[in-house]
Amino acid sequence: MTLRDQAVGTRQSATGAIYDLGYRGYDGPRLGRRAAVATLFWWSLRAAFALKRSGRAKIVPWGIAALLLAPAGVSVAVAALAPGAPTPFSYDNFLWNTQILVAIFVAAQAPELVSSDQRNRVLSLYFSHALERSDYALAKLGALAAAVFGLALAPMLVLFIGRILLAADVVKAFGDEINRLPEVTGTPLIYAVPLAALSLAIAAYTPRRAYATGAIIAVFIVGSAIAGIMGNTIEGPLREASQLVNPIVPLDGTRTWLFGGFIADSPIDGMGYPLWAYGLEWLAIVVVGTAVILWRYRRLAA
Repeated sequence: MTLRDQAVGTRQSATGAIYDLGYRGYDGPRLGRRAAVATLFWWSLRAAFALKRSGRAKIVPWGIAALLLAPAGVSVAVAALAPGAPTPFSYDNFLWNTQILVAIFVAAQAPELVSSDQRNRVLSLYFSHALERSDYALAKLGALAAAVFGLALAPMLVLFIGRILLAADVVKAFGDEINRLPEVTGTPLIYAVPLAALSLAIAAYTPRRAYATGAIIAVFIVGSAIAGIMGNTIEGPLREASQLVNPIVPLDGTRTWLFGGFIADSPIDGMGYPLWAYGLEWLAIVVVGTAVILWRYRRLAA
């Protein structure tokens, strides 16, 4: 084959064909920014519980949910088998005594909501449409807070319904327990919002889930350890201030301030701070955590 034939063959092979595949523009309604935020919130909430994911992905969220429901069921069973006997759990102490399970949930699921988007480099797809960067951050925060709230509310409702159904006079018991419904629903909310803000503020800074999970767990473990060590080794104002390092303490203090009921294992009763001070720390955790998340996504390269 001559050089001319080779050149002609190359030119012919480089030519292409255009096919009409019937692509058409979108003529339907454009729902806009609000619908985009709602959709992101809904799908993030589903991701927090690994819905439509593999069975392996469901182990942590649903396993923790089962572990939280189990002690509530045990408490109801004790009340059923031994009427009048003291039960191990109440509205006051349930989330305090099961705080480690809630901490593991946020440590495992906060990275699930944000780290994978950074690792897979899909943030540019979100921000190229109706979503603002602040919309993305707040939708993720709201979804995680809603997930923690639902997780914590379920066992509280088990206690609530169990107390009513096991009473000799169900109607009277319903009237008594309905007065505590604000505590039943408010206590999970008090735990959910700051824990979501704190954990998501940490998870947003790394695309690696393992690093984010370890850092979140470290905050809870180190804070609890510092509070425990200093609480047992020093005296005076520094001892009381050291208890505020434990991120769960201001949550229980806020619950006590709003609903009453001191817990024996909680340091709140032995500290000299007014109860409203714990509410201020609760608010500070929420505001600072949210601000850190928003600042991170405003500066993060998509």
